[in-house]
Amino acid sequence: STGSAENFLFLHFMKVFKLHRETIHPCGLNILDIQVAIRAICGSGFTEIKIYQFSHILRGFGNIFITFVSDMSDTLNNKRWEQIGFLLQHERNCQKLGQDVFARKMDTRQESISRIEAGTRRIDILELIEYAEVLGFSITEIAWKIETYLSALRLLPLPKMNVLDKKIRVEVSWHENSFSASVADFLPGTFEFTADTFAELQIEVEEGIDSHIKGMAANGDKVPWWLAKKKYEFEYKFLDATSLLKAYSTYISLAVINRVTGINQNLLSQYANGLKKARPNQLKRIADAIQKIGKELTAVVQ
Repeated sequence: STGSAENFLFLHFMKVFKLHRETIHPCGLNILDIQVAIRAICGSGFTEIKIYQFSHILRGFGNIFITFVSDMSDTLNNKRWEQIGFLLQHERNCQKLGQDVFARKMDTRQESISRIEAGTRRIDILELIEYAEVLGFSITEIAWKIETYLSALRLLPLPKMNVLDKKIRVEVSWHENSFSASVADFLPGTFEFTADTFAELQIEVEEGIDSHIKGMAANGDKVPWWLAKKKYEFEYKFLDATSLLKAYSTYISLAVINRVTGINQNLLSQYANGLKKARPNQLKRIADAIQKIGKELTAVVQ
């Protein structure tokens, strides 16, 4: 309500005033005068004040109001820098690059990289370009990652355009005898889905995201046209070999995957049944093999 919003402003103005009493005192006014003036400014009912008092208050309070707004802006920006640092750290870790190695590639000190990733040091545009180059991204790609990541945290509006025709990433794993999926790209919040089969999981994800986007529009949230018009696709990333092998076991046998990857069929069976956990390089070999088999089958059909 309007009243509660005004009261919110009043309380925050008073909080800022208490931190900056010295700025007000030269006006020759006490805290009660200031309270009356703030109430007047916030619109919570004007109390009679002499014109010269009001002008003094506005003059003395002007800097404090700017400080108040600046503090709010700084808080938002600090959160953004903190999360940008976390994202850059995540992307570096995905490349299996230690801070010391990464710093040498950027021709800078490890301390600088550490502070950037901790969000305590802001990164300029030229440094961001260097970061992108070392990570193997274009500046457009790294900017897209930052924009979509911050929008998912409600620290930026949703992207107005899907400039790279990027797909919404869905991370899939096998948990408690069922498929589990999470979506953290683009949309505010984190979405979790479960299903008995991969085909059912895909339906759950697509219907759940579509329902959420329609709900956002119904609530008056700004939804970019490409999301509203469903101009997007999903990209499923498997986090473990169990979910990957179970997802495609209906179409591809372990014997075929064995011939393409060279991985022992008995070991593949243990991965598929969750008895052993595949190392990242093994998981990549299996995923690459399934993609290769899929392309060959598609070529035959065409």
